[in-house]
Amino acid sequence: MTLIHWHPKQIKRILVIKMRYIGDTVLATPLLQALKMAMPWAKLYFLVNTDTADIIKNQPVIDHVISFDNHRKKRDMGYLIRFARNLRRFEFDMVLDLARNDRSALFTFISGAPIRLGYTGAGRVQKKAYTHEIPYHFGTIHTVDHHLEMAATLGIPVIDRHPHLEVGDSARKAVRQILQQTGVSENSSFVLIHPGARRWYKSWPMERFSRLADRIMDHYPVQIVLSGGSEDQKACKIIAAGMRHPAVDMSGKIPLSQLPALIRESILLIGNDSAPIHIATAVHTPVIALFGPTRWEDWQPRREQDTILGVSFACRPCGHALPDCRYGDAYCMSEITEEMVWNAVNCQVET
Repeated sequence: MTLIHWHPKQIKRILVIKMRYIGDTVLATPLLQALKMAMPWAKLYFLVNTDTADIIKNQPVIDHVISFDNHRKKRDMGYLIRFARNLRRFEFDMVLDLARNDRSALFTFISGAPIRLGYTGAGRVQKKAYTHEIPYHFGTIHTVDHHLEMAATLGIPVIDRHPHLEVGDSARKAVRQILQQTGVSENSSFVLIHPGARRWYKSWPMERFSRLADRIMDHYPVQIVLSGGSEDQKACKIIAAGMRHPAVDMSGKIPLSQLPALIRESILLIGNDSAPIHIATAVHTPVIALFGPTRWEDWQPRREQDTILGVSFACRPCGHALPDCRYGDAYCMSEITEEMVWNAVNCQVET
């Protein structure tokens, strides 16, 4: 349903709020694209957590990235107050709150924008923050489609329902130089394996990654590159140690700002349910995404070249609230066999 009494030409500054994780931030890009295409004259601001800002900086669709230091939120009330006051000075005409929590609702309300969109079913703080409420369908439809219901309510057309990140030539060149320094030749093709996940119970067994990586190198003229942040270095070391062939371990060596370029340079990404699978589809790199306890229907990369592997259980989705899974610690992810992933690799590499 389209909002009543809103005039696009009167909108000069738009704020979109998505203060969540890296993958969530990337999945908001289709809405940003739709807003910018509908109102190219308007300045588009994107409010994210500091931890995720580097993934979205320098994207042409966004005029300004505003980052909130989420590490100070619990112990620095003064910072929160100053941040809120500064936000109001932008004089936004429209705010779209995709985060749906007390903090994002507070920022939405304090912005003073005459049009403030948020989701239904929130608490009292959120209800007072919004001038218009959108049905809350999170967890029942794809996250991108959930965001794009904001565009539908505004009567804005949607051209593309896939996330998108621009990767410049300079970023790709810089990553290639780093790769050469670590053993990947300039013209070499490589498969990127990202074994990390935000939650341990979303991780495919490391020994399977090792065997799969060897199998790929046995059959194809490619190198294997392991990626991840500093928190993934232990897993990458274990995977590399379990391989017969040498792998290039890039974990902890590539900053978040360069991760899209690294993934763009690879011919294929294989990874768990985590941010890199969303970055891969956003930069048009084929991805094999491994899902266990999560509802992949809500989060899966959806380009034709993307492959989703997961097993459906009656207890899915699971946040692993209990100390131990009654089926065993690695029950979900262990059901994804090495042969399943290998078959997916063959389909991707040979096409």
